[in-house]
Amino acid sequence: MKKLTFSVLLLLLAAVAFSQNQSDQLFFKDRLQPVSEENIFKTDGYYNWCSSMVKGDDGKYHLFYSRWPKKYTFLSWLTHSEVAHAVSDSPTGPWKYKETVLQSRGKGHWDAITVHNPKIKKFGDKYYLYYVSTNMGDHDYSEEELIETARIGYSHPNWKNYLRPNQRTGVAVANSINGPWTRMDQPLIEPSGPITTLTVNPAITQGKDGKFYLIVKGDKPNETRFIRNQAIAVSDSPTGPFEMQKKPVIDYLDTEDMSMWYDARRNYFYGVFHAHSFIGMVSSPDGINWKKATEYVLTPKKLPMQDGWELVPDRLERPFIYVEDNEPQVLSLAVKKGDEAYIIFVPVKQHKIPVPNKRQQAWQEAEMGAVFHYDLHVFDGEKYGQGNNRIDPVFDYQVFKPQKLNTDQWVKAAKDAGCTFAIVTATHETGFALYQSDVNPYCMKALKFQDGKGDIVRDFVNSCHKYGIKPGVYLGIRWNSFIGVHDFKVNGEGEFRENRQKWYNHMVEGMVKEICTNYGELFEIWFDGGADSPENGAPDVLPIVQQYQPNCLFYHNKQLAEARWGGSESGTVSYPCWSTFPYCSTGAGESARANIGKNNFQLLKEGDPNGAFWVPAMSDAPLRGYNGRHEWFWEPGDEAHIFPLENLVNMYYQSVGRNSTLIIGLTPDPEGLLPEPDVQRLKEWGDEIRHRFSNPLGTCSGSGNKVELDLGTLQKVNHIIIQEDIAQGERIRKYRVEAQVKGKWVTVANGQSVGHKRIQHFNDVESKKFRLVVDEAIEKPLVKTLAAYYVDGRQ
Repeated sequence: MKKLTFSVLLLLLAAVAFSQNQSDQLFFKDRLQPVSEENIFKTDGYYNWCSSMVKGDDGKYHLFYSRWPKKYTFLSWLTHSEVAHAVSDSPTGPWKYKETVLQSRGKGHWDAITVHNPKIKKFGDKYYLYYVSTNMGDHDYSEEELIETARIGYSHPNWKNYLRPNQRTGVAVANSINGPWTRMDQPLIEPSGPITTLTVNPAITQGKDGKFYLIVKGDKPNETRFIRNQAIAVSDSPTGPFEMQKKPVIDYLDTEDMSMWYDARRNYFYGVFHAHSFIGMVSSPDGINWKKATEYVLTPKKLPMQDGWELVPDRLERPFIYVEDNEPQVLSLAVKKGDEAYIIFVPVKQHKIPVPNKRQQAWQEAEMGAVFHYDLHVFDGEKYGQGNNRIDPVFDYQVFKPQKLNTDQWVKAAKDAGCTFAIVTATHETGFALYQSDVNPYCMKALKFQDGKGDIVRDFVNSCHKYGIKPGVYLGIRWNSFIGVHDFKVNGEGEFRENRQKWYNHMVEGMVKEICTNYGELFEIWFDGGADSPENGAPDVLPIVQQYQPNCLFYHNKQLAEARWGGSESGTVSYPCWSTFPYCSTGAGESARANIGKNNFQLLKEGDPNGAFWVPAMSDAPLRGYNGRHEWFWEPGDEAHIFPLENLVNMYYQSVGRNSTLIIGLTPDPEGLLPEPDVQRLKEWGDEIRHRFSNPLGTCSGSGNKVELDLGTLQKVNHIIIQEDIAQGERIRKYRVEAQVKGKWVTVANGQSVGHKRIQHFNDVESKKFRLVVDEAIEKPLVKTLAAYYVDGRQ
């Protein structure tokens, strides 16, 4: 295998440098690995909780955590917690208890009772151990009263009257990781600004400006419910004084237990927290102004184990991210299960090159899908025009009455074509929702059809399940002619427009939650034209999809595109077509950045072999797109514009065969059926693909720069299919296919990108041995499939 040329190395370095300058592009949730026994830290007789770690000068990893005796029950963290120190050769464990380093100091001190939730940090040449403690104020007490308080818990008067309102954050300082630790006489900070009552659960980091940023939790002001806010304070010193900032870190959700760090490579701050149902992440460009991160939902509150079972704890809290060289290495979490409480260390896998997440890999392996376009204007008897449809409401929405509606027929036709997934337009440019919505009154509830009880999304998803097709949903939120939304912006001026925009955004976010929670697991959610970004005033849809559909491919908004449009609606992509891309989002059409839109979207069509992000290509086209037409919606008398079989076969070669997922547009008619000529053509297409590629003459797999396929006997071959193991990334950069003819290896084809699938077509050759020779690669080639075929050209 040839080494990378100097110019390619420069391109790789340039791509990495570019990615380092991008904001909020820390992608690691899909690199969280299953947990093994050595990743679990338990100690006899104690509950273990609240972990943080640092790498010491000795090269070992030092864990500081809370623990308290089991004999006083789990709630004795209120009264009897201490901070302990454990050591390991690895940040994932196994850990060995070394010593207890901090205990409550007793009456007369601010940290008289319990010592909890430590965060260990090294700033300069000193170690700083931040922790939480409390006291009883002027109330005298005994050890017996503390034990009683612990056993009764939160309902004990001591908790509400003394322990909780006196909770504060402090710090102990040492010259060595092994102590001794010197404590301050006063807490670091008092409640003010966006928090009241208490200052607890510290998280601290040092920014590029040398200042220290401290996050603490307190109660939300002027709130009768039990809601906590996260607040940020800034100081020139790790021991304060800290100045509380007016703007909260999080005030839109009840959260706890921040873990925060500054990423010098990306010049960005990150914070991880736990909420009631998930572990989440926020981010900030300056440490002061925080937002939901692109990876807002890191994991639901359950963990896969290495032996195949899933741990569903009673409580999963206290997330801590251990970062080394600006990359997350471990996510530690506190687990309570029954009467056990322990710490789990979830490894974060590191990759040298971009790789797909599980959603992207499944989407690429699906290869072919269909998108069904259906909307009010199918029924109005007028020719569809995209420009006017975006601004002119359909006069009478009661025209929607497909008397022979049969989503089974739709989905079966897609399956006959070879589609493995299918998508339905829940809303398009009219804004009318083809399902039962509680937040959008312009939906099927308003119809006389089916007495207002119809739900096409429900019917469609059920049909997908019936035929073994993965269901997806398309949501058009960029335009809504009914209420006057154009390019995400509600018509109007001033406060009138602002209020209507808030209402529209709230409605859309509610619709996304409905789609994500009412129809089971979805394969893909498609926001047509992208979904813009909440920073631009658009609905905030990405966190909703991440929280409620963690296995669903997100396509797409200005924050994230887990796939990319292939640059045309021809159903084809250029060659080469790489799965990697310089950006983690693409924009859409005229909203794409200049570098994406130039040269007729060439970057979208080809991708970038040196791109820092995995963003595979989609090829899309309407079935009725032949001979000068391009119809995504049904039009009367349009059957002559169904693509001929020959064109569809070529489309398959130039999409699936070029490492792109193909999505064909299908158009049910006013009766609610896919027209019979469309159904017939889809069946012919599927039959032809199956005829060509269902029965290989031989297959093999392998690794390295040469992979040989031995057919055993002399056979006529004119197609080779190559597939990389894309779970390990796209590694091949240049290859050739050779056949052994009369004892000599002869090149019959060559190429560049392979990815999930490359269909290589060449003139007939007779041989019993073929091989793939990789001339250039960025890592050791991993060939999942090398398969030979002979296609007789039947059509």
